[in-house]
Amino acid sequence: MSKIFISYRRDDSTGYAGRLADHLNRAFGDNQIFRDYDDIAPGQNFLKTIQQHLATADVLLVMIGMDWLSLKNTADQQRLFAADDLVRMEIETALRRGIRIIPILLNDAPMPSVQQLPESIARLAFQQAVELTDSRWEHDVALLTQCLRDLVAADQSPPRQDIRWPLRLALVSGLIGLVSVMGWLYQSQTDFSGHWYFEDGTYLTFTPEGQQFHVEHIDPGMQKTYDSGQGHMNGLWMEFTLEPIYTSRFKYHGRVKKAWNGQSLQGELTELLSDEHSNLQLTRQSPKPTGP
Repeated sequence: MSKIFISYRRDDSTGYAGRLADHLNRAFGDNQIFRDYDDIAPGQNFLKTIQQHLATADVLLVMIGMDWLSLKNTADQQRLFAADDLVRMEIETALRRGIRIIPILLNDAPMPSVQQLPESIARLAFQQAVELTDSRWEHDVALLTQCLRDLVAADQSPPRQDIRWPLRLALVSGLIGLVSVMGWLYQSQTDFSGHWYFEDGTYLTFTPEGQQFHVEHIDPGMQKTYDSGQGHMNGLWMEFTLEPIYTSRFKYHGRVKKAWNGQSLQGELTELLSDEHSNLQLTRQSPKPTGP
């Protein structure tokens, strides 16, 4: 599946999306780039196809031209405020999954403000944007490509390595080694204190409150809490609920447990209203900034 997902509006930026996709295909390979309209074959379920590609994407590029906000549907409603708007759904999904989002501002198009966006994607206004212009195209695209190289190279599916490593350890060290690792995990199973980071730099905190935990999803750059809820231990698993502070459109249930080295959490996050499931991976170490 693709690592870089390009979201755009045909009436606003289709030419630029194609031009950028051609460049990125040469830089990363055809199978690494997905465009939401052009790469869906006739007869395919476009919603299912988009969800599948977003599930494996490292980065969502949102192409924003001069008309991105103002375009309307047949009901004379701004497309972005329609519940079935494809671009809106792509951004909502990326935000839920913790996918890195990079707004691409075309030819001096302004960055949308929080007030101009639907509540469910208001966080887009706080994402660091990249400008692409005709006059500086080669220079701008080169900078974007290097940024994407860093992001894609940094994600080499560590969860699969973490899962295989204990098995290899068990094969080499035998039952004693395996029991030792399991005993170490058990001793530290309730220590979820500190910050646990998503790839985009936001993090979860688990604060003990008696037998429960207070859980928060925080953006350190904006110094904002996006979601809050409660958690509790269930064996080796931390189970928790989260509700967004700025919208009532979503409600989440998550469960995570520590990897063998205690430096990452692995599990699953479910959006309860849509019953949409996604894998969850958090780390002790904050990701290095890749933007300016």
